[in-house]
Amino acid sequence: MKEATNKARCFQLSVGAVAIAIATTGLSAPVLAGSVLSEPTNLAQALIGQCRAVNKRVSVYKQASTTGAVVSTLNAETKVTLADNGSGGFIGISSPVSGYVQVANLKLCSGTPPVGNTCRRVIQPLGLAIRREASPDSVYISGVAYLERLDLTTTPATSKRGPDGRNWIQIAKPAAGWVSNGFPGGSSNLGVCP
Repeated sequence: MKEATNKARCFQLSVGAVAIAIATTGLSAPVLAGSVLSEPTNLAQALIGQCRAVNKRVSVYKQASTTGAVVSTLNAETKVTLADNGSGGFIGISSPVSGYVQVANLKLCSGTPPVGNTCRRVIQPLGLAIRREASPDSVYISGVAYLERLDLTTTPATSKRGPDGRNWIQIAKPAAGWVSNGFPGGSSNLGVCP
């Protein structure tokens, strides 16, 4: 009975670590299962020093808890530097102030791609489907995982509004087709290649 309880605790801790890793890195569960879980220290080292931006006005706490003292408040789009690998839904930051923020309030940092550059990377944590036409009902060709690169057919991008109002971008690689770039007024699914 004690052994079963210990295994259940280990499983809960592993699931919690995966949830934080997904939220802070955007990797999908299959990618995590194949790489991160076998080397958990690499995930922590990979996050420290990375840039994230807050997605709304957020509080920075002295400890990893909403009941702790508030050190500062950051406005939407403020860039922060990650200081640890996170725990319990919080992650430490070292810049612009030291403290802890809730992981759910962070997104990847992005910039404006240079004119003429057709390289983009997927910043949608779930990845993107490549469709034959600019529609969610069109034939599925392939998928592009989170942070994977893709090439646009033109720059600026060739885009279309789908039947459901979604913005679609035509791509040449990794397979020719269309990927969703979200709905007007929402956040983009594509970011700049590093």
